[in-house]
Amino acid sequence: MYSLLKKEITSFFGSLTGYVVVFVFLLTTSLFLWVFPGNYNIPEGGYASLDGLFSLAPWVYLFLVPAITMRLFAEEKRLGTMEVLLTRPLSVLQIVFAKYLAGLLLVSISLLPTLFYFYSVYALGNPIGCIDTGGTWGAFIGLFFLAAIYVAIGVLASALTDNPVFAFILALFLSFLAYLGFDLIGSMELPSGIQQFIIGFGINEHYQSVSRGVIDSRDLVYFLSAIFAFLFLTSRVIHFHKINFRNEVRKVVLMVVALVVAAIISGQLFFRLDLTAEKRYSITEVSKKVVKNLEKPVNITLYLDGELNTGFRKFQKSIIEKIADYNAYSSQLINLTIFDPYEITDAKRRDELFSELIAKGLQPANIRQNTDQGTTTRLVFPGALIAYDDRQTSVNLLKNNQNLHAEVNLNNSIESLEYEFTSAFADLMNDEKQAVAFLDGHGELNKYETHDFSGALSEKYTVSRVFASQLNSKDSLYKVLIVANPTKAFTENDKFYIDQYLMNGGRMMWLIDPVSVSLDSLSTGYTTLAFPRNLNLDDQLFRYGIRLNYNLVQDVECLMIPVNTAPAGSPSKFTPAPWYYSPLLGPSQNHVISRNVNRVKAEFVSSIDTVGKSDKLQKTVILGTSNYSLTAQTPQEISLASVNNPPDRRLFKLPSQAVGVLIEGTFTSVFQNRMVDSFGMKSSEVKAESQPTKMIVFSDGNLIANKYRIRNGVPEFLEMGYDQYSKQTFGNEELLMNAVNYLSNDEGLMELRSRTFTIRLLDKVRMKEEKLKWQLINVLVPLLLISVFGAVYVYLRRRKYKC
Repeated sequence: MYSLLKKEITSFFGSLTGYVVVFVFLLTTSLFLWVFPGNYNIPEGGYASLDGLFSLAPWVYLFLVPAITMRLFAEEKRLGTMEVLLTRPLSVLQIVFAKYLAGLLLVSISLLPTLFYFYSVYALGNPIGCIDTGGTWGAFIGLFFLAAIYVAIGVLASALTDNPVFAFILALFLSFLAYLGFDLIGSMELPSGIQQFIIGFGINEHYQSVSRGVIDSRDLVYFLSAIFAFLFLTSRVIHFHKINFRNEVRKVVLMVVALVVAAIISGQLFFRLDLTAEKRYSITEVSKKVVKNLEKPVNITLYLDGELNTGFRKFQKSIIEKIADYNAYSSQLINLTIFDPYEITDAKRRDELFSELIAKGLQPANIRQNTDQGTTTRLVFPGALIAYDDRQTSVNLLKNNQNLHAEVNLNNSIESLEYEFTSAFADLMNDEKQAVAFLDGHGELNKYETHDFSGALSEKYTVSRVFASQLNSKDSLYKVLIVANPTKAFTENDKFYIDQYLMNGGRMMWLIDPVSVSLDSLSTGYTTLAFPRNLNLDDQLFRYGIRLNYNLVQDVECLMIPVNTAPAGSPSKFTPAPWYYSPLLGPSQNHVISRNVNRVKAEFVSSIDTVGKSDKLQKTVILGTSNYSLTAQTPQEISLASVNNPPDRRLFKLPSQAVGVLIEGTFTSVFQNRMVDSFGMKSSEVKAESQPTKMIVFSDGNLIANKYRIRNGVPEFLEMGYDQYSKQTFGNEELLMNAVNYLSNDEGLMELRSRTFTIRLLDKVRMKEEKLKWQLINVLVPLLLISVFGAVYVYLRRRKYKC
């Protein structure tokens, strides 16, 4: 076998044809990766990744591998040396395997110079070496297996004819059929189970997983089984003149049975090795449990396709890969359909689709692209509609924080994909909604002021309004209680009911204004008075580990409001000016509730202190001001005139002030050791210590409020967190929805938001200044390496035979 292997290697590199084949492969690959504009171009993409190589390789290999394998058996037949070969003391299978190893070794040699691309991306990373090394080497393993199966197909094609050119064409056709043909058949309108079965026969389905750096035992079994099957068929073709039909049928049947058994066992007992640095292609146990419990197929329609910039193409690819990760564990097929709305050429029909998608909850985004005609703006919908059984929900996948760079926003969006999809699947499967209640009876925000947030909650919760006395009834099943900006003092009775609700494991979200400010007075008279608001809650919140301070926080990071700067008697001229009493609060990046959430719009907020040192309670700040804050005790006078005469900038030197705090653990009742007979309960019935539970306290009651007006008897609503002057929507709704989800969920879904992925970018400055240099290096150096190898090989061969 070794002598036969050596003969094939010598024959390949002993002729000019072998070098031409490798030259064409390397030149084509390097031009697409480093010179030609397009999806595969590494400098144009801007990411420290070789994804372009692993996406391009299957198509280049369609031509390279047949060119290498076409002569393996066809040339033997053409020259009449096949019979001589069969007389060697080798079995037919050994001969086939020797030829196969020769072809695989030749393809591997042609692949070695591409490692220089890895070095180039490594050197150009920002910082240097930021490329995901583990994932890249895993992808090279996938590329090797792709080459291995293509070589096996090429060997079979070469054995079927004595014409090398025909063998090349046949190998190309069979390789394309095996790579993409089953996907094309599976894309037809067939039952999901049949689709999944057909697609599973294709190379693409398995290569896509391995090319990301994920080693799945089911993919390895597929590649090894396919290689064995093609080599077995090759041996039968060569042995055809001595064939015993009955024996051959028995062998084929045994082979098919063995492959089917291997496939079944590998499908039940499998492992996945995610070689990427952040395990970005591994889903958590929570997600695995959710998709394993799917009883029917899931259909996802993604409206993100067509002419996309590099960042959105990467985002789309990440979505496709995440669905593939789910399908690795799902009991039912999760089918992803990608649709480009711009395929609808009729502008009217396309606008109707846009309106329909917006009505279903998908939020559009504008992307700008530089084209030959200049900069163009395109409306896209980076979201999906998910259908399960007869239910449907919409998921917005893009985290669009206007204060962050586009790369950071897209990376944050990729980080949250698993949370968005898993929570959507869980909601669609859930037949019973949990109950969330707004507290009434103390001047809280009315149903119009909480309309926007109540509507968002109603998509996954049953929402109602209750009085405190209803909390401890036997029929009370409220998972979360929201106290939204009360303005009247709480009675001891109501405090007792709330306290016992908490002691029984209830979860709470307090949104309280410790200071009262009349906005009406401020808007009409320029001046108002801020004074402490007595809600009779200080002792209760203090026992729970929180103190609301009767102060107002001013912050350099704040909203801008229009101020008339025109001289008296002149036409009005409005100029934006900072309103320090409306801070833009920063969500903490260290907790799943607030991580990757846009800044939060607030007005007249107070600071929060955590008190007590109980080992049974854990306190986490999830919302705060910037590090340039100023506090003032109340009562104090507030005037719009302060915009023209702001405090000295040097006074804003306080560090971040807590405005939102999460408390988790076991709480002590504020009514412990107190007489409770007047509340209609015996002291023995009072719970002095709670079950493990959670609460969140915000020191701004209007974080949850939306503005509205009544026109002709019909209320018109603005989105919560919307600023009508800057035309921005801030992160109020997302933060508070995350807060309610965290309070209500005991299955760990919210922990999915803690995943972090490193942004791996190329050094843009070096790429701009040294682009031509690296293009020349990556195009010429691999060719030079092969040339040097060829020259040395020819020199040594001539010297050997000359002697």
